Amino acid sequence: MHNKVIIGGTFDRFHIGHEAFLDKAFHSAKKIIIGLTTPVMLKKIVRQDSIWAFKERKKIVEDFVKKYKKEFSIIPIEDIFGPSTEIEDLDAIIATEETKHTCERINQIRKRKGFKPLEIILVPFIYAEDCKIISSSRIRNGEIDRNGKILVDYSITNRLREDLKTPKSMIFEGDNLTVTKDVISYMDEEGIDDIVCVGDEVSHDFLENGFKPRNIIIDGKVKRKQIDYFDEMIKKYANRFSISNSPGIISKESWRILKDALKKESVVIVKGEEDLLVVPTILLAENNTTIVYGQPGRGKVIVKVDENKKEYVRQLLTHFNTIHR
Repeated sequence: MHNKVIIGGTFDRFHIGHEAFLDKAFHSAKKIIIGLTTPVMLKKIVRQDSIWAFKERKKIVEDFVKKYKKEFSIIPIEDIFGPSTEIEDLDAIIATEETKHTCERINQIRKRKGFKPLEIILVPFIYAEDCKIISSSRIRNGEIDRNGKILVDYSITNRLREDLKTPKSMIFEGDNLTVTKDVISYMDEEGIDDIVCVGDEVSHDFLENGFKPRNIIIDGKVKRKQIDYFDEMIKKYANRFSISNSPGIISKESWRILKDALKKESVVIVKGEEDLLVVPTILLAENNTTIVYGQPGRGKVIVKVDENKKEYVRQLLTHFNTIHR
């Protein structure tokens, strides 16, 4: 517990990420200084008419932090340093990975002045349903609400569609029967039994060869033609979930439903098309989960989920169009 810490932000469209940020500050010190950005600072960053007024943001922050019953002050700031380089008796500064570099610059200035450097207390990012960071700008754009709930569908672009034809993960190529046997042999050799299959054909191939995936995500079609083994696959799973998802779309409700479905052995039945649901599946699955999906005309793609894969997919998602409905 420090004596005095400082924290800064815009606190526009006050959301649960802001709440976590302030909560960390108030659990780290007896006295808290909150720097609140003014229009002078913000004019270089965003359109002024898109940001809540200073007095409104100040009131929201005040109302939230009163519950801690600790001494605090809210100070207007007009640059990225605020009063952090001027107040000598500060002990620490609250930051995220995004603002850590600024905090290091603050400490350099403090050292030149003969002040003690501040302990940099990092607060983890809070993520929305789509596993992207909750931010005021995303709320302003209508993508999410303050709690991180998705409000838009993601729509693939033609350029992305072409890019996705070249997998960035391991692919087993060849005729379907050979590939299926090779993939299952690989799973056995690697000791992999926690897998998620996206697609009817790949799910059926595993089930037919005695390898039951923990989750399958299917739409009852292969190359947009109805299959005759759909009911047979569904019968193998006690837990069933349903998603409406149009072709070329990642529907807003798919994030919530997939998150629930991936917690247990289940089948996800898609009304529409399941192809793009590989994207949210990678982001929502636990690390070390193995995801398998088909690559038309080539074979089967194997994705071992880890933080690097998740970050790649997060970046990929930024290139999708968004549709409000």
